[in-house]
Amino acid sequence: MIDYLLNISTQPAWLFIAIILASYLLEDLAIISAALLAADQVISVPMAASAIMLGIISGDAGLYAMGYFARYSQWLTEKIKPQSKDSRYYKLVSINLFKNILFVRFVPGLRFLFYTSCGLFKVGFRRFLLGIFLSTSLWVLVVFSSFYLAGSSAWAENSPLKWLLIPLAISLLYISNRHSMRNLKRI
Repeated sequence: MIDYLLNISTQPAWLFIAIILASYLLEDLAIISAALLAADQVISVPMAASAIMLGIISGDAGLYAMGYFARYSQWLTEKIKPQSKDSRYYKLVSINLFKNILFVRFVPGLRFLFYTSCGLFKVGFRRFLLGIFLSTSLWVLVVFSSFYLAGSSAWAENSPLKWLLIPLAISLLYISNRHSMRNLKRI
């Protein structure tokens, strides 16, 4: 049984699926892991990047769908009246949608609220998807390429310490997220 699990864990198709599923839980960890797996040549760079993009975009579309179907909650619709395009909340979500999506991608803790609000207020799904695609492409490009280059550099090529980049990166992302949240609360 253990041999079977070890065998399938090195097959690119299973890694592709695992990266997609991991991105639903922890996007940053999935990006870093995929980059380091690509640096170790366990999975190809295009396949790893595609899995990350597919996982993040489908997860964000799922949040939009969750907001869209929340419109059928009678209690919720009485509270915020999502049918009205003149609503203060609709305007808040839909004005400067691309800029807001880009902002939300880089600031932690806002994604769930903003993406479900986009679905709840029926912001155009194509516009939403285009914004998600652009912001995700930029985010994945920055994070994935940083860790891929660090993982495939000469000092890390044959070092088992390469995998210490994951906890280091998670710590750095956590610290930067806390710092940005503290600054956001001051605004």
